[in-house]
Parts: sequence; structure tokens; C-alpha cells
Amino acid sequence: MDELIFALLKHGAYLRPIRITTTELGRIGRMSQQNASYRLQSLEKNGMVQRNAEGIVFTKKAKDEIARIYADMKTSVEGEKFELNGKIVSGLGEGKFYLSLEGYRKQIRERFGFRPFPGTLNIELNEKEMWKKQQVLGMEPVVIMGFKDRDRTYGDLFSYRCKIEGRECVLIIPIRTHHGPKVIEIISQFNLKKTMHKKDGDSVRVVF
Repeated sequence: MDELIFALLKHGAYLRPIRITTTELGRIGRMSQQNASYRLQSLEKNGMVQRNAEGIVFTKKAKDEIARIYADMKTSVEGEKFELNGKIVSGLGEGKFYLSLEGYRKQIRERFGFRPFPGTLNIELNEKEMWKKQQVLGMEPVVIMGFKDRDRTYGDLFSYRCKIEGRECVLIIPIRTHHGPKVIEIISQFNLKKTMHKKDGDSVRVVF
């Protein structure tokens, strides 16, 4: 990782725009002011940072790369087990429809050993948890293959075993979804909301 990116991280730039001089960046990154200024310009040209009225801010490209590197390092040091934290949110009703389709239900039963409840538990992650989602996407998925019927084509689902409050569940990542990147979908043989006595807005932890 570029030393200047690390210096910006130490100053909190991953979470918010920061105001800092190249002299200070050089001191944190143990380089000259001229070198810090040159590297900052290079990062800007490469689409990694932007400078605006609020200060210096990482772009999405930079955050994705930082998250990937951090996830790899964390896994190497701590092992594979980790967790995602978020809050329960209402879905759009899509999960109920898709999980009622036998083309998906049969494969889920064969690969995970349970008949899925027709609906998903939708969890919204906060910004600090997004790097962990990148770590999930870096794992080897169990692929639930898409299929066709007389009316339309249905896409693949990437799926990952997990647990919520000790219950066996599966995180699914559809190829096509109307949810934003912060929302993840969990399936189980149970109606998780009712089984766990949870409601929208309640916190939940997903363990891998």
C-alpha cells in the first residue's frame, strides 16, 4: 500500500474528508513535503483521492482497494472467522417470490440441507462494515445456478454459509438485485424475524 494512503488512513480519511497540509502528510508518512505533494497529485490523477472544499477524501475506487487489502491482512492474521453487523430493514417482497421458485428451492435443499423459508432477512450494513462485505465476496461461494422457465430467465445466486444467534443461515448475493450495496439478504429454514423476535431497526450479527 502506498505510504501516503497509509498516512491519510491514520488521519481518518477513510471515514470523512480531512484537512491536512502536505508538510503534515510528509511527517506522518516519513517523507519530504515535496514527495508528499507529488504522491498526492499522483493519487488524484489515478482516481484514488479527490480534493474539494471539505478537504481530501478517498474515492470509491480507493475505498474498495483499501477494504480488499485490509480484509486479506485481517484474514491472514486472525483466520477466516469474522462477522457482519447491521440493522434489520424491510425488503421489497422479492425474496418471497424468488424463494418460492422450485428452481432455487431444489438447489438450496441439495446444497445446504434445508427448505428455505419463502422470504429473506434484509440487513443494512453501516459504512464501517462495508470492507467486511468485500471479504465475503472474496470467499469461494456456493453457486445456486440460474434457470429459465416459460416466462423469463433467473440469474445465479452466490451463497455463503453463516449463523445468526446460532442458527444455520445462508447469505445470498443475487447477480441482479434492487437493493443497494449496503443491504445483504439472509435465508434460512426459519422465518428469522419471528423466530428471533426481531423487528425493523433491531441490531443483528451475522457470523461466518
